[in-house]
Amino acid sequence: MRHAFVAFAVVLSTLVVPIAVTATWLSLRVDDTDAYVDAVAPLADEPELRAALSRELAQAASASVAERVPGAGAFDGVIRRMTQDVVANDAFPEFWREANAKAHREFLAIVHERDADVVADGWVYLDIGPLLDEVLADLVGVLPVAVELPSRPVLVPVVPESELERGRGAYQVLDFLAVWAPLLWLALVALAVLVAPGVRGRLRTAALCAFGAALGGAIALLLEAPVTDLVADRAEPENQDLVRLIVEVVTASLGDTALVVVVAGLVVGSGLLVASLLPGLRGRADRRTAHP
Repeated sequence: MRHAFVAFAVVLSTLVVPIAVTATWLSLRVDDTDAYVDAVAPLADEPELRAALSRELAQAASASVAERVPGAGAFDGVIRRMTQDVVANDAFPEFWREANAKAHREFLAIVHERDADVVADGWVYLDIGPLLDEVLADLVGVLPVAVELPSRPVLVPVVPESELERGRGAYQVLDFLAVWAPLLWLALVALAVLVAPGVRGRLRTAALCAFGAALGGAIALLLEAPVTDLVADRAEPENQDLVRLIVEVVTASLGDTALVVVVAGLVVGSGLLVASLLPGLRGRADRRTAHP
């Protein structure tokens, strides 16, 4: 009976690990605006990101020019250079942080049912309209006629609101488990070790729990790619590459967390297993029992 309980506790603790890793990552990285912004901030230096945003801006700027200037197509080359300059200047990284912070607050408002704070209509957007204003201000100085170019919102859709609403329940459960899943794992490990017979048995049980943690971490590690695909595939087809770029950076931290658990589990488990095989361990334990 005792061995059966130990085996059950070890297996259950292993199953809890991927939930604990994912929930903790969600709470620390996805559910925290500052942490999320810190994760995506390095993308401001990625040529792929700048090229994607430059294309969005060029389309919006060309549309504004076409409304007011005849033969607007002649300025396409100038517009492309100006949009590239805007996303390459020193102010862009700070703008990128602010735009992502705004989008992330919108995301949190939806998943936590703070409907009064929801602004977007159907999507969580990255608002790059302020960059368009810079481009239009520069364009006015090079156009052959004095004209006021109309600004327009430039919203890059990232995640559909409907998808977030469907996943709201699961998200909130994982957010709740960020504290309780690790505590449950600790409780299961403690029970398994305490119930195991003898010093060797306890060391080996602790080793099995550590190896189980490594296995659970590996399972969580395998979630990185499916989570990325799940979010990116929900984006508009023309924005999927941009969304994938953002999501990959965020989910990479899930992979990093899971990898730490895998390595720690293997190292600790190996150490405990070796300790359980040390000669004379039983004898010392027996002497302590005979002479308390």
